[in-house]
Amino acid sequence: MDKYSLIKHKEKNQGFFYPSFFPKTRQAQAWSLDIVIAIVIFTVGIMILYVYSINNLARSDESLDNLFYEGNVAAELILSDDSYGILDGYEVNQSRLNNFNSSYDLRKASIGVTRNFYFTIDDLEIDGNAVEYIGVKPVTTSNLIQVNRITIYKNKPVKFKLYIWD
Repeated sequence: MDKYSLIKHKEKNQGFFYPSFFPKTRQAQAWSLDIVIAIVIFTVGIMILYVYSINNLARSDESLDNLFYEGNVAAELILSDDSYGILDGYEVNQSRLNNFNSSYDLRKASIGVTRNFYFTIDDLEIDGNAVEYIGVKPVTTSNLIQVNRITIYKNKPVKFKLYIWD
């Protein structure tokens, strides 16, 4: 084998000395270009989906955080002995409870809650009649938050449950 045989047979030896990832025919070049473009489009699509899902999740968490905040504030203010609360000392005052039921919209505005809510207490009575809840019950809702507290009603400890929703 002489020293010029490698140069004369350059085409045969190109794969060994100069490996090529892309074939040298026009059809193969177009096919490989299609694959590269498809991979780029797929990658961009996945990145857009990822960014969208992260942003959507952040909005959902923010909405739930606001619901939890408003629910806790509403529960604390309703179970207070201020002018808009239903407690007298540490016990539920029946006349304040009756008054809260009769002026729900006014009380809702006075405690600064923007969303509708309702609350229940074990053995709840309004004007001597047993009722299930005070407030507005949701027909349909996407997010419903429950806030629980313990209070004293009719000289026994009871569970106060406040429900607030979007």
